[in-house]
Amino acid sequence: MPKTEYKVYIVSHTHWDREWYLPFGQFRTKLINVFQKIISTLESNQKFKHFVLDGQAIILEDYFAVHPEQKGKIKSLVEKGRLSIGPWYILPDEFLVSGESTIRNLQIGNRVCDEYGGTQKVGYMPDSFGHIAQMPQILKSAGIDSFIYTRGSGDEIDELGSEFYWQAPDGSKVLAVNQFNGYCNASALGYDEIWEAHTNREVNVDKAVQQIGKLFNELKKHSNCKILLMNNGCDHFPPQPKLGEILNKLRDKFPDCSFIHTGFRQYLKALKNSGTDFRNYKGELISGKYHPILSGVWSARMYLKQSNYFAQTFMEKYLEPAASYFHFCLGRKYPAEEIEYCWKTLLQNHPHDSICGCSIDDVHTEMISRFNHVRQTAEQLVRNELEHIAPLFAGNSKDDGKIIITIFNPLPFERTEIVERLIIFPKGTDIKNFRLFDSKGKQINFKIAGKKIIEGFWGIDYGGELFSNDQK
Repeated sequence: MPKTEYKVYIVSHTHWDREWYLPFGQFRTKLINVFQKIISTLESNQKFKHFVLDGQAIILEDYFAVHPEQKGKIKSLVEKGRLSIGPWYILPDEFLVSGESTIRNLQIGNRVCDEYGGTQKVGYMPDSFGHIAQMPQILKSAGIDSFIYTRGSGDEIDELGSEFYWQAPDGSKVLAVNQFNGYCNASALGYDEIWEAHTNREVNVDKAVQQIGKLFNELKKHSNCKILLMNNGCDHFPPQPKLGEILNKLRDKFPDCSFIHTGFRQYLKALKNSGTDFRNYKGELISGKYHPILSGVWSARMYLKQSNYFAQTFMEKYLEPAASYFHFCLGRKYPAEEIEYCWKTLLQNHPHDSICGCSIDDVHTEMISRFNHVRQTAEQLVRNELEHIAPLFAGNSKDDGKIIITIFNPLPFERTEIVERLIIFPKGTDIKNFRLFDSKGKQINFKIAGKKIIEGFWGIDYGGELFSNDQK
């Protein structure tokens, strides 16, 4: 038996742009067809060992929304190690969303995957337009010690090679793998054109072997060891037809190589056990040496960025602090389900083809609707909490004749500043004797900033006084 010199790990996968050059509804119809092919292939062909369902869990929910009867099959395939899912909820752009959004994305993705057999602990982010320097720290905090990517490398990649350790500013380190020639480098095997993988055209096994042979020679030049990764899939791809025949012919053609059809975890395990002394890299991955990062999208359709900033800031700085305070200090039920709905809806706008503003108009029109759902739900949740301690018109009977004003400080420290509020008085009220007191009975100075009459307010005429006060 010849000695095996190289180990080539072939990972079959699909990369799923949830919305891009088609809107979500059309892409989901295609997703259903791909899911059915994945299930059929894995169940009927034991030689087809493994399939990676991208790096995002939301496509599971998209599929199960139409075919909930398939949950058991998917969970079984995941538990048997035939199908990999997660760890992210969606594959995000990292520079246009907040750090908290990135953390929630990973947390929610893990929870969804746990429901269907468990997440792959692999930092798989194949198509994001560059990567933040803190990503190794975020991954390590989630129990992930690897990172597989395509876009973002600069000149440093020629010295680092395809495999290196990526270190965050806090010292956290992950084993990074650059997908040389991209996450589609071994896709559409046996076809003349990549788009033919979406058709029923016959696979030319000899041509597939030639394609792998060419890629093999290219990967050897960039790898730091004799363990290579080939990515057998691409955007919206179904499983590769005749993969078993292709592998058999590859083993005959390259007897000194071991071709292994598996997932990313097995490849990474072999890489870590190779004994290779990989180089270190610190900093962002935000260059376009071999793959563009499309930095122009950071300012495209600016209204999307503004809507996103408002939504995520309101969630992080107002809704959750208020809900937490009322839960822990006043015993109110924490609205976990509603907040989870808000985060999931917001995250649907964070994929790299969505928040970046580089999709068709229909996609971005739907995004505004999602932003509105988040804003409306989050604002009403805050109102619910505030109305609990400050009813709109009257508190208890003992409060008759009093006007209750509530000022909520969403920050975790005391503040002293001028607050401006609109106070509505019943018509005919003599405001000359109006006094303002805090909750302890201490009188507070205030100044009337303006007056106006509001007519027809819920069918009742009211007089209004606008004042400012010093409030701690």
